[in-house]
Amino acid sequence: MKPAFIHNPNSRKNRIDGEQFLSKAKNIFGDFCIRSHHDEHLVRDMRALYEQGVTTIVINGGDGTVSGCLTAIESVYPKENLPNIAVIPSGNTNLIAGDVGFGKRGTEALDRLFKPQSLAYKRRSPLRLSWPGDDRTPVLGMFGGCTGYARAVRIAHSPTVLKFAPHDLAVFLTILSSVASLFIKKSRQKWLNGNKLSWSAQTSEGLLTHDDASFLFLATGLEKISHGIWPFWSPGGNAKGFHFLNVSCFPANLPSAICNLLRGKAPQWLRQHPDYISQMTTSMSIETDSDFVLDGEVFHPPSDSKLLLEQGPSFRFLHV
Repeated sequence: MKPAFIHNPNSRKNRIDGEQFLSKAKNIFGDFCIRSHHDEHLVRDMRALYEQGVTTIVINGGDGTVSGCLTAIESVYPKENLPNIAVIPSGNTNLIAGDVGFGKRGTEALDRLFKPQSLAYKRRSPLRLSWPGDDRTPVLGMFGGCTGYARAVRIAHSPTVLKFAPHDLAVFLTILSSVASLFIKKSRQKWLNGNKLSWSAQTSEGLLTHDDASFLFLATGLEKISHGIWPFWSPGGNAKGFHFLNVSCFPANLPSAICNLLRGKAPQWLRQHPDYISQMTTSMSIETDSDFVLDGEVFHPPSDSKLLLEQGPSFRFLHV
């Protein structure tokens, strides 16, 4: 195992740790310790790691850092020779680490990395978001969505909320802000109206399509979310594709549906109701006027409103 270390100094826990942990990492990894701000140099850095034979990449940051690293890795490493990934949770939101994180932080994590015989792994394939009619570079990520989710993220990203939202509390506040808005008469109609959303996806039940406004759309390559929240009930694991959920505008029985999904439950009435669709697919075409949020990064819709969501390459995530 030839490892490298990617450190985001702007991640929440890394700011608290200061430079002490980074100094230790530099002593261990030497030239393979990279200080990254999730910027344009990341692809260049990944290319250097690939050319020097690095086979394991440790990512010390939150969901946005992991997403940026996976995107850069895919652009450089051959699909059949992807490096192992170890995620050390250090961000404001750590949904990815909650499912496939390394399980340790600090010096203890670094020590365990050099005992590969004691490590297990999970395979996960991220989402790949692209814009067919646009020259934007495709991006990889593990959890995303649009319509009501994008609207809620804008609220959760406000400075006031972020100040009091460490870890995955930011995600809870995102969800709660959506729910709370439904009880305010002034905003209820706007939220329930949703956004324009058309999509088509090949699933185990055949070709599914939707051509109407949507209250909420979510998709993930993960198999677990923090605190028992799991708003999907599509059968099968990540090897079969990614999970997605679509909630139509003005959905029936919404309070009951929210209560169940926040507890990771999907009663039979919810599974069979046409306003709620949860399935798995490897590719879906999307047309929407909504922003799309992937691992906290907000992407504005292109001029033709068309997106493509696909299953990305399979990565091996190490954990203790």
